[in-house]
Amino acid sequence: MRTRFALALLLVWASACARVPVDVETDSGERNASLKTWAWLQRPPVARGEAEFGAVEERVRPAVERELGARRFRKVERERPNFLITYYAAIEKPIAANSITYAAGVPFAAQVVTSYARGSLVIDVLDARTGKLLWRGAGRRVFDPKQTPEQRSERIDAAVASVLDEFAPL
Repeated sequence: MRTRFALALLLVWASACARVPVDVETDSGERNASLKTWAWLQRPPVARGEAEFGAVEERVRPAVERELGARRFRKVERERPNFLITYYAAIEKPIAANSITYAAGVPFAAQVVTSYARGSLVIDVLDARTGKLLWRGAGRRVFDPKQTPEQRSERIDAAVASVLDEFAPL
């Protein structure tokens, strides 16, 4: 009986820690080798008006900060960063890719993704000098209405790690 319980517990733990499927878009002409310092982009994500946003915000930001720090990127507040980070959470509804725009214009010349499904977490990296989108990673199946707060927290941590695993200076 204990063996079955332990096996069931192990399977639940393994599924919670499983990698999140990730889609990446990048401007192939950009090189990221000089990216060392970063800061948060000062703008609200699309999901700001959603009721669940506060709980997601409390989990995503620390996860991003932890994962970037583990990859030796340094967060700065008083000096000019090399790149800016922001994210979008498709908690209750999909996000149209063309609704995510920045001052520097359309993100990529040939946009591959047209929308991000409900449940996606999109992380954008922008050039701090020009405002141009350099890189976008989207974790799929991150948010589920049936998740407990603990499951959501574990899934956000896994998603941020999986997405940022794909962001490596060239």
